[in-house]
Amino acid sequence: ASEKWRKWLTGLDKLENFRVARCVKPDGIGMSTQAELHHFSDASDHAYGTVSYLRLTEGKHTVHVAFMLGKARVAPLKQTTIPRLELVAAVLAVGVDRMLRKELDITLNSSTFWTDSQTVLKYIANEHTRFRTFVANRISVIRENTDVTQWKFIGTKLNPADLASRGMSADTFIKCSKWTHGPEFLWKSE
Repeated sequence: ASEKWRKWLTGLDKLENFRVARCVKPDGIGMSTQAELHHFSDASDHAYGTVSYLRLTEGKHTVHVAFMLGKARVAPLKQTTIPRLELVAAVLAVGVDRMLRKELDITLNSSTFWTDSQTVLKYIANEHTRFRTFVANRISVIRENTDVTQWKFIGTKLNPADLASRGMSADTFIKCSKWTHGPEFLWKSE
């Protein structure tokens, strides 16, 4: 355990030079025709998290994606199922969406929520089953703030929130642009 702790402390020094581009609207984009938020969520038995991006498009081919916010939480000590943690991560993404919509001084066209959990997508879409309290409370938060059509499936390998839920060393994090850059498909025209 002490070796893990020393490794972690050494990694903190390496993060000193980590930088994130904070330009949300670069010079190449004028009066953007569309501004969208994209939120990715994921969970594992160790942690859960969300990462959000602002996608600006002007015309058919000019696209800019800006990292907005990332959050990660350690999974509770009390053993919880992965589908429940995935649901908690989805609620975290909804909270981030509400906060960004309130704070950003940009007219947003839409928000899209991405998860690699088919279970979460089925929970959200199911209007007939009466769920137990834990699930019902979280589904309620999601449904009050989003529409079922806003939720999409993404494969685990493409999901940048997977980095928050699995964890990684500081060396790997600094070299990995997936977290700050977002998935490649966001940079392409629809």
